[in-house]
Amino acid sequence: MLIATTSKAEDTAGSAVTGADARQRILQTTMQCFRTYGYEKSSMKLISAKAGVSQTLLHYHFETKENLFQAAINDMAKTMFATASAHLSHGVSVRNGLTEAAGLLYALFIDNLDAVTFMVEFAAAANHNEFLRTAYIDYRDTQRRQLGEVLRTIAGDDAPQGLIDESVHLFEIVLLGMSMQRPFVSDSSGFRSHFDAFAQMLAARFTAGLDSRRCR
Repeated sequence: MLIATTSKAEDTAGSAVTGADARQRILQTTMQCFRTYGYEKSSMKLISAKAGVSQTLLHYHFETKENLFQAAINDMAKTMFATASAHLSHGVSVRNGLTEAAGLLYALFIDNLDAVTFMVEFAAAANHNEFLRTAYIDYRDTQRRQLGEVLRTIAGDDAPQGLIDESVHLFEIVLLGMSMQRPFVSDSSGFRSHFDAFAQMLAARFTAGLDSRRCR
């Protein structure tokens, strides 16, 4: 990264920012613009203005709008799962670890209305834009892979890959379905209790699969 180039950028308060700071601000602003204006109306000019950086600096980091959105989507997925992984307890039973992970995923992917709004806009826009359709599939595959890594961390290296894959698929169905409903729910505590019931059933299924494998 060229410090001499990026150090010329200034934020809205007029203070200099580093290249890394500017890049992260651009990514966060891109997600905010996507949620507010949608993909088509979120121009590079609008994003640079909202982020408080020059268009020259924006194009230095991201040559095209497509590159920018792909980077922003990947950053969001990476950040959310890194947050979940960082808060997982160590040395607990698989059942408790799964329950804890489910709670973290609920907070990050269902109860986080910014994330929910983004996913609704993302899915809707992907129906009419080939680039976003491809980006959505990439995001989905990344999410599946990272969820699998979380399950692997909890269950251990000897957990059957088939069991991991099945559990990822089931968790994905619950997360996607409930996240789409969350903005319209008034009884948030009841909604959460329904999620917890699903999570307990999935955890029981997963641990039963592990026990069956280890008893052979």
